[in-house]
Amino acid sequence: MRRFVAALFLGLSLAACGPSDIASAPAADSAGGGYAGIAREEAVAGRAATAPAAEPAPPPPPAQAGETATSSPQPAGPSPVLYLAYTYNIGLELPSTRLSGVVDAHVQACQAAGPRLCQLIGSNKSGDPESYMEGYVSLRGEPQWLATFMAGVAAQADAAGGRITQQTTNAEDLTRQIVDTEARQRALISLRDRLQDLLRSRPGRLSDLLDVERELARVQGELDAISSTLAVMRTRVAMSELTINYRSQPRSVGSDTFRPLRDAFAGFLGIVVAGFAAIITIIAGLIPVAVVVIPLGWLLLRWRRARGGRFFGRAPPPPPPA
Repeated sequence: MRRFVAALFLGLSLAACGPSDIASAPAADSAGGGYAGIAREEAVAGRAATAPAAEPAPPPPPAQAGETATSSPQPAGPSPVLYLAYTYNIGLELPSTRLSGVVDAHVQACQAAGPRLCQLIGSNKSGDPESYMEGYVSLRGEPQWLATFMAGVAAQADAAGGRITQQTTNAEDLTRQIVDTEARQRALISLRDRLQDLLRSRPGRLSDLLDVERELARVQGELDAISSTLAVMRTRVAMSELTINYRSQPRSVGSDTFRPLRDAFAGFLGIVVAGFAAIITIIAGLIPVAVVVIPLGWLLLRWRRARGGRFFGRAPPPPPPA
């Protein structure tokens, strides 16, 4: 009985003490774990202090089109350079009596500007100011000067009583050609420099030196040709071309209806004089014929009479009886 009571008391004691011990065990473990965590953090901090600094993270990529950027915008790269050669064409319709003066004024304006701003390529004018005239002016000019000049062309056409009938603008993109030519030029310059260094620093056999000199001459010739081509393309970009075509305004039908009659009356005296001149010319041509043919005919007839009919194979008539 005593053993049973002692066992029951021991069991109740264990039952009363068990939850507190079980609850205290995780607390102790957590406390131990907290110290251990602190120790681990200090160790990591110590290693971080002794370890080299990590590389900074790369910046985020720029937002694509249609996306909303959440960070500050990145600076845009340099825009590509475009090399455009512009060509302009203007057609003018002017009175025939004023067309020649307008053409001369445009030519003089280009020549007065000088070759740095304007270069005259060609000009021409033909026709009769009283009927019909046409012409053209072709020039190459600096873009800003050319814009001012074209504005003046429109004003001059209005002042002369004419109008602009055609105006076109064309652009040729020379960007790729110029960029490729410049790259080729840089490569040839580098090759030429290497050949020159090889020729100076590495003396060898005469045949080898001659081969290097021939290659250097070939590279230099190609470099000069490329430089000329590049200069021409840059000139086309720096100087725009302009062609102006001129033609006279068409006349009304009524103004030329009686023109043939007016011309006939105006040329009446000339026609009469021309007729007399034709007659005199015919007479002058017949005089040498008359001088030669008439005497010969007269001599021939006289000789025939003297010989009688024997000239034609017949016997002469018998003489008359005494």
